[in-house]
Amino acid sequence: MSVLFFLPFYMKLRSFEGLKVEIYSYGVLPAFLLPLAAITVLVVEFLLFLFFATGWADGWKHLMGIGMLAAFTWLTWRKKKNTGVGTCACFGNIGFLNRFPIYRNFALMIFLLIDASFNRERGDVYSMIYSLVFVMALSFSIEVVQLLRKRNEA
Repeated sequence: MSVLFFLPFYMKLRSFEGLKVEIYSYGVLPAFLLPLAAITVLVVEFLLFLFFATGWADGWKHLMGIGMLAAFTWLTWRKKKNTGVGTCACFGNIGFLNRFPIYRNFALMIFLLIDASFNRERGDVYSMIYSLVFVMALSFSIEVVQLLRKRNEA
């Protein structure tokens, strides 16, 4: 789960202006609130990555993740209803994760509910550090593979 929160965090951080445009496209906030909304999204995604990678905030991380995904699902549904656009730039250049955001978010919410039902013991500091590094390395690897694939297509 932590990869699924770190990857969009990283992609949105790389394209902060794109994140503000994406938020603006939902049509619920005035332009002057876009930077604050973008920073809030980034902070929440980073916290979710941190909580899932380390095992902190049991129960709360699941509620926070489901709440965020539910909000974005509703906003995407509303945008699709109003504009006909049903895609997002949530995962940057990783197109297959951007195509069906409503279905993807529902699937992630189900995974979060399932994950919440498991009782896990938190590891020691070293296992938390290994987990953080592993998640970041996996996320960067996904981006590298995506970039190589796009380069070979061109």
